[in-house]
Amino acid sequence: MNKLSANIDFLNKTRVKVDEKLFSETITHTLSYLKKEGQYVLSVTIVNSKEMQKLNREYKGKDAPTDVLTFPYSSEKQEDEPFIDLGSVILCHDICKKEAEKRNENILKTYALLLIHGILHIFGYDHHRSKSEEKEMFSLQEKILDTLCYDFITDMKLMKKCLKEAQSRAYTPYSHFNVGAVVVTKDGKYHLGCNIENSAYSVACCAERVALFKVISQGYKKEDIVSLGCITSSSNIGTPCGVCRQAMAELMNLKCPVYIFNNDMDKKLFTTVEGLLPYSFSSEDLFAK
Repeated sequence: MNKLSANIDFLNKTRVKVDEKLFSETITHTLSYLKKEGQYVLSVTIVNSKEMQKLNREYKGKDAPTDVLTFPYSSEKQEDEPFIDLGSVILCHDICKKEAEKRNENILKTYALLLIHGILHIFGYDHHRSKSEEKEMFSLQEKILDTLCYDFITDMKLMKKCLKEAQSRAYTPYSHFNVGAVVVTKDGKYHLGCNIENSAYSVACCAERVALFKVISQGYKKEDIVSLGCITSSSNIGTPCGVCRQAMAELMNLKCPVYIFNNDMDKKLFTTVEGLLPYSFSSEDLFAK
């Protein structure tokens, strides 16, 4: 089976700073969701409304800016080509910003949705031919976006506030080492956890697992978890223990971001679940034959 790899030719023609990583991860995730294999490349360009109007007029015959334009090249491998050149997706920052404000969401989420929309067009999906095709395409792009592991939600100021509150609740009569953890879910909720000790030391539970178990016990699934934050009493950055890392690998997407702070929050480590525990043991290993 061929492995999937996706490269991006990214060009930002606006003065607005944009995280290129978002577009790269969105492309890879979309192709993976569509069960595509092989090597792909896609050109992604961000323009302002003036340039988008010019492109829309020149290539589509519509004298007005639009949110996204797609110029497919090929969805199949060409002879003697090492990769599949999908073509180009052009996004309009000005319209994306307005749509994001209208939906009261992070503009990066709007970018991701429209990029997914453009990629689906490349693979033959269309919302103009019929109502049934429109419903199919819009439903698919929402599913792909919903399963994209990218943090559109976490408010770092609120995260820090919640971490301090969680840390203050720690029950640590023996070590006096207070740890707070916060799990953020897609509904925008911040779930607090703290370490809880016991005179029988083996019964103690770390803050990360307390927060995660709380979320799972309330009916959330791993797909609902956006990020996890952690703070310790140390002046150094204290990363999760091995047991917590394994629990995180089981209950969170491996690409989920993890934000770790020292007690004064003047030191930080931003990583992922996979970054904390590469080659984690999973259900695939457990049931492998």
